[in-house]
Amino acid sequence: MDPASLSLVAVTLLATKFGEGFAAQAGEGAWRKILSITQAVRERLSRSDAQRAALAELDAHPRDEGTQSAVAAHLRHELETDKDFAARVEALVTAARRDPAAQTLINHASGNAKQAIIGGDNFGPITL
Repeated sequence: MDPASLSLVAVTLLATKFGEGFAAQAGEGAWRKILSITQAVRERLSRSDAQRAALAELDAHPRDEGTQSAVAAHLRHELETDKDFAARVEALVTAARRDPAAQTLINHASGNAKQAIIGGDNFGPITL
């Protein structure tokens, strides 16, 4: 998955407040897989004041597209400059997609990110 698509999926997962209802409905395993993605991203984006401020703004205004874009830009930069981190996040997303409940959530997040993810990798936007 390219850094742009990966950052959009991860930021949409961060911005969506799925809560414990999802954990109970989907199962603890799926919930842990989603949390592993968001925790890896939050940990990485806590390295600078600008990144921490962007995350705080996202927490305060999760539906704001400008805020989501700002966090996605920070994350995309990290993914493009650190191939090991990019591989780790991609592996976490791939592992989560193997769980049907987590895959549904990731596909929902991808849809909210204004992209259709239709199985496998997405190498650009799909216009429907």
